[in-house]
Amino acid sequence: MIQMENKSEKQKQNPENQVSEPGQRKDDDQPITLPGIKRYHFFSNLRNRPLTINLNRLAMLGLGTVFAADVVKAVSSGNPQTIYCYECRACYATQDKCPVGISRQAELTVSSRVKDYVRFLKADGLKCIRCGNCASFCVINLDLPKIFSLMQQNTIEAMNQNKIPRHHVLSALKRGSINRQYINDVAAWIGKFGDIKL
Repeated sequence: MIQMENKSEKQKQNPENQVSEPGQRKDDDQPITLPGIKRYHFFSNLRNRPLTINLNRLAMLGLGTVFAADVVKAVSSGNPQTIYCYECRACYATQDKCPVGISRQAELTVSSRVKDYVRFLKADGLKCIRCGNCASFCVINLDLPKIFSLMQQNTIEAMNQNKIPRHHVLSALKRGSINRQYINDVAAWIGKFGDIKL
């Protein structure tokens, strides 16, 4: 009994000889990766724990905010289905079967989710005739014609409100990426600007 008390007194006097408590590592307890080199476990060291807890909370808050913004944007745009698209690119198999030759249907879905009109135009979104051939390839069975139709209407509205730079619309028109349903709207919008020549 006297010997045990002596040991605890010696440990109190010499803190280097103390055994680490669970969840705490001292510098000498760090695992050795190579001879003479110790790997310092920042996240498992108790003295740094308050900092790491706050960093973890901040990271989770950031991830939650980004996720919430993605969901809110899709719901507010009227295309909540687009949340479920995980961009597997199975719809790209439509390339030979798409009557108008659109080759990047997943780009149309993602641009519809975030209301990126320029990306939608670059992926030939206004060229789509909503035939539904790509919908048969979708592994989660999204109603792609409905998604594309709503985004086409939103794009035309944004174009009329001058939210889309003119050169992107002109580029789509020159490429032949606007179907006949929207060609009159695009031509009328371009006609408002007298300085544009095709």
